[in-house]
Amino acid sequence: MAVTWKQQILAEIVDYCNAHGSRTFTLQEFLDERLGLLQAFRPENRNVAAKVRQQFQFLRDDEILSFVDNHGTYTLRSIQYLTHEKEALDAADLWDLWEKEPDGMGEGSAKLFMRPYLLPEKREHLMETYVRDQGWAREARRTFGTQCLITDCGNRFKKPDGKLYIEVHHIVPLCDGGEDAIWNLSVLCAHHHRMAHFANETDKTGIRNYLLKEVRGRLKV
Repeated sequence: MAVTWKQQILAEIVDYCNAHGSRTFTLQEFLDERLGLLQAFRPENRNVAAKVRQQFQFLRDDEILSFVDNHGTYTLRSIQYLTHEKEALDAADLWDLWEKEPDGMGEGSAKLFMRPYLLPEKREHLMETYVRDQGWAREARRTFGTQCLITDCGNRFKKPDGKLYIEVHHIVPLCDGGEDAIWNLSVLCAHHHRMAHFANETDKTGIRNYLLKEVRGRLKV
């Protein structure tokens, strides 16, 4: 069966995101780098840029891409892990984050096998905690600093190099339709970050609403 435009463009998007180490990109950045490859895919098409825009809309309809802002910025959602994300998770000692071992999952190799089947909220917490070099995460730290945004939180942790440690959190999780954008990011200490993901639903909703209001206020300053 012949490869469709949608399949080819999605493959190029995944490859582009892997090459750049980020799920978020602009349409223009993608076209600048990948237009020639897509023109070679179907040389009979005289307006490949228009075809790309059309397929981006189809991928949005399929909830594979999401539109971040009004400047042509997109976030890729469809795959569990990009290459650099998987490498970061594989290199991390994650098992102390498990509330308890699943029945029969005492061996590390078994846990490794089970990792792709973690609940979306668990996967997202691990991603936010261990994949620290993404552009939006750096932007969140520049914008909000290294102090936990929860009122009166006094938790201040230092890394071995002496720099303050803070975790970047998606206020509305990507797995719930949130966006990889500065207005959906916050900085939290490790304790409040875990609460934001794993507290009871009432507390999670309260934290989410508080952070949305706090971030909105800070971005207006």
